[in-house]
Amino acid sequence: MTQEIKKISIVIPAYNEEELLEKELEKIIFKTNEIIDRADYEIILVENGSSDDTLKIANKLSARYAQIRVISLPMANYGNALKEGILKSNGEYVTVFNVDFWDIEAMKKALDIFLNENCDIVVCSKLMKGAQDLRPLSRKIVTRAFNLMLRLLFGYHGTDTHGIKIFKKEKVLPVIQKCLNNRDLFDTELLVRSQKAGLAIKEIPIICEEKRKSVYGLFGKTPRIIKDLILLFIYVHKR
Repeated sequence: MTQEIKKISIVIPAYNEEELLEKELEKIIFKTNEIIDRADYEIILVENGSSDDTLKIANKLSARYAQIRVISLPMANYGNALKEGILKSNGEYVTVFNVDFWDIEAMKKALDIFLNENCDIVVCSKLMKGAQDLRPLSRKIVTRAFNLMLRLLFGYHGTDTHGIKIFKKEKVLPVIQKCLNNRDLFDTELLVRSQKAGLAIKEIPIICEEKRKSVYGLFGKTPRIIKDLILLFIYVHKR
């Protein structure tokens, strides 16, 4: 399956993840080794502003596994961490995972799509037909309301922008250079701009289950997200 794919990068932002990091990273490596030769992929773990032992654990894992490369940023910032990891990745294809939300089978399915279809980005959707969103009702409501706003403000055709996505780096890199939001809506801006640029985006359904409460909070960051959404509207329609 991966004979025609030179290298795969898995980018994982990590903020205060000491509870899950070692256990989940070892699972990811074990599952990835089942479908990809360990020399053909890398894991870029982007620690950002953690106040716990996340960086210490990340460095320990990097010393244990040659596939893991650690980047450490001083400020807690999901979008900036994601962007930094993508820009410094070496893969022909880039997969975006979170420590508590990853799916190797979905990545395998996406790689098969790239090899057999005209596709630049695969988004793993929690909302499309066939998906299962097992998160609390409050989080599902927020996700659906956010997606509605994207349809109204940007005419976005997809059903999801956050979470797992896999893409051709060469195609997406020019879009990333235009992205101005370096916070929570970075990946949303990336997909909105990708659609505007005419990139081929395909969604596949996924099962989403919350492994622990979000370290970023939900309603506490809502005002910032609304502000960033307004700014995103201005950014996208200016450039």
